[in-house]
Amino acid sequence: MVRGYSSLKKKIGKNLVLKLLKKKIKNLLFNYGWVIKKIYKNESYTNLPPNEDVLSQLYKSNGIIHMGAHRGTEAAVYDWLNKKTIWIEADPDIFIDLKINISQFINQIAFNSVLYNEDNILIDFFISNNDGASSSLFQFKKGSEKIKMVSKKKLKTISLDSLLKKNSINVKEYNFWVIDLQGAEYLVLNGAKNSLKLCDSILIEISKEEYYLNGAKWEEIKNFLNENMFFHKIEPNETHQDVLFIRKQ
Repeated sequence: MVRGYSSLKKKIGKNLVLKLLKKKIKNLLFNYGWVIKKIYKNESYTNLPPNEDVLSQLYKSNGIIHMGAHRGTEAAVYDWLNKKTIWIEADPDIFIDLKINISQFINQIAFNSVLYNEDNILIDFFISNNDGASSSLFQFKKGSEKIKMVSKKKLKTISLDSLLKKNSINVKEYNFWVIDLQGAEYLVLNGAKNSLKLCDSILIEISKEEYYLNGAKWEEIKNFLNENMFFHKIEPNETHQDVLFIRKQ
């Protein structure tokens, strides 16, 4: 038993060293204008495709803030629409790939930040085994054979209001928001009350069932946005989907 534990410890140590080495090589190459890019196979995606209202709001917008960026899959679309974009990604390892992916687009910038309703809170960020696509501030409520949280990182939080102020960003220039934060949507909205006043439309991922323990609930998101003069035209019919909210003029 001791021998097996020792072997496992060595294996974990070796994997950690390789991971850190890979990270350093990626950053070094990026600084010299080179990239190593892995092609990721798309996982099944439950959200509905963009409708005409979403495309219309995107087209009319000055720019986009995309919270929960992952690797920035939509970067080419935002560039094609000629929209300035701010990407925000919590996981520092995924952020490296995001930074590389958007480097070809001159109007796109990224921040490695854990969005929350308070600043400077050291918090657990849980990493999922589906390439980090379901990583969250929250654990899954129900166990899943396919998707699980396999590790966690201690990361420091910041509110959206503080992040934008700290970086002297004029939020008027980014009035279309995409919020895809795996259960943290309601918390993050509460940390963005000042910036929200200058936002015109929000495409937000909602859950009608509690996938994440203590994660955001559809009714509280809807009520919060309604109170801030944002309304949706189409009631979600899926348990997990994107909903467009538009500010009432």
